[in-house]
Amino acid sequence: MKLRTPSFLVPTESEYAAHQAGMNTFFGAVLGFVMAGSERLDSLEFAVLLMFVAGIVISILYVSASPHKWMYAFLTLGMIAILPRTFAPILDKGEHLPDKLQATLLVWTLLSIAVEFLPRRPDNVATSEN
Repeated sequence: MKLRTPSFLVPTESEYAAHQAGMNTFFGAVLGFVMAGSERLDSLEFAVLLMFVAGIVISILYVSASPHKWMYAFLTLGMIAILPRTFAPILDKGEHLPDKLQATLLVWTLLSIAVEFLPRRPDNVATSEN
């Protein structure tokens, strides 16, 4: 006996797009809140952090937009993993990356990857009668 997911539980392409837009908006706001913890960094440290985090965010967005999803998924996870080690030599003694930065980026990435595994169905195409 094969179990099938009822079609009303399988998101349409439009619902998938709405999910991605909502998730990206939410995590963008959370990331802004988390980055508020970077006020203790000097301008150069903040600029380097901002460039690195921007690269991670772009890579997260590519997970759902690129035909090379897996490459960007692994690249993003790798960049998140090395984030603390990358910044250790740059930061002054007693400074550290904003709390929860790595966790925020990781959860956003994992949810983006998970959504790519969900089945999708095409939007209903309206038919016109002539």
